[in-house]
Amino acid sequence: MDGNQPAASARECLARGVALFNRGEFFEAHEAMEEAMDRADDEGNWEFFLGLLRASVANHKLSQGVVSGAISHLQAALRYLAPYPDRHQGLKLRELRYALNAQLDRLMRDRESPRAPQIELT
Repeated sequence: MDGNQPAASARECLARGVALFNRGEFFEAHEAMEEAMDRADDEGNWEFFLGLLRASVANHKLSQGVVSGAISHLQAALRYLAPYPDRHQGLKLRELRYALNAQLDRLMRDRESPRAPQIELT
C-alpha cells in the first residue's frame, strides 16, 4: 500500500471481499475479510467478518475438491453468522445464511460441490 493512502476501513474491506466472493475469487475474498476483521469496530462485528471469511474458505476448499474441509468451514460460517440480524452491514444476511445452509445440506447429502452462493447487498 502507498504510504500516502489511508488504510481501508472495515466497510471498504467488506465491500471488496463481497465483490471478490461473488466473482468466485474465494481465496482473495478470504484475505479481504481478514483485513476487515483487523479493522473491525467494537460493535461486535469481528465474528460477522469471521463468518464471511469462513464462507470464503469453504468455497475455496470446494474449488480444490476438498469437500470435508468445505463442510467444516460452512458449519463454522453459519455458527458465526447466526446471531446477526437479517440485514447487517449492508448485506442480505438472511438470504446468505439460507444459501449457505442449502449448500451445506447438498454437500452432506450428495458429497457434490454445489455452485457457490452470491452475497447480496441491501
